[in-house]
Amino acid sequence: MKLYLGGDVSKGYADWIILSEKKQVVLESFQLDDTHAGHCELFSRLAECFKKYPGLELYSAVESTGGYENNWYNTLQGYQKVLNIKVARVNPLGVNFNRKAGMKRNVTDAISAFAIAEYMINHPDNIKYDQDEYWKSLCRHWNFVEMQKKQRVQTINQMETILYSANPTLMRFKNDTFPNWLLELIIQCPTAENLAKAKPEKLAKIPYLTLERAEELVAEAKQNIASATDKNA
Repeated sequence: MKLYLGGDVSKGYADWIILSEKKQVVLESFQLDDTHAGHCELFSRLAECFKKYPGLELYSAVESTGGYENNWYNTLQGYQKVLNIKVARVNPLGVNFNRKAGMKRNVTDAISAFAIAEYMINHPDNIKYDQDEYWKSLCRHWNFVEMQKKQRVQTINQMETILYSANPTLMRFKNDTFPNWLLELIIQCPTAENLAKAKPEKLAKIPYLTLERAEELVAEAKQNIASATDKNA
């Protein structure tokens, strides 16, 4: 006998339901907190199903929700030591399309859990159970690094726009990125108005900024046409 456990995971809790191969509800939807007690309660309910249905094969799935499903997924994998259960992650997009195809427009946590179990029944070829997650942690770290790189580019682009309005004469010193001496100068004199009042001797203490260049920058700042001179800039 095959049964299908669908889990709709949210932050802090999850809704569960068990369907038969004919999409009949075998165990009504129930909600459990993502805590030790909640995970123990899930095991108890599943263990009762295995007692009730000898020879049961239980297929379970949770949606990939950016990491919120990891605790439940790992717990279900742990149950494999004592229960005949297969575990999978499913694509939320596929579940959503399957739900829409069934003309089910209302969406609640309980309905979402039903939709996940129904998706397993309708599209078994699209689901890969018990996949090796060896690279999961590395992939998560890689995605984090890539996100930081994108944020860095966005920040630099924003800084270029602000600098062009606040101190445009400094733009000529930027190549692919901002040299360290230029960043330090911007920290000390963020606008052309600030730079015009600065003392070249003090600016020359910045590494790689010579006194000659500092005097030149101050002189240019006094004739600057910058439009952003307020405190926010």
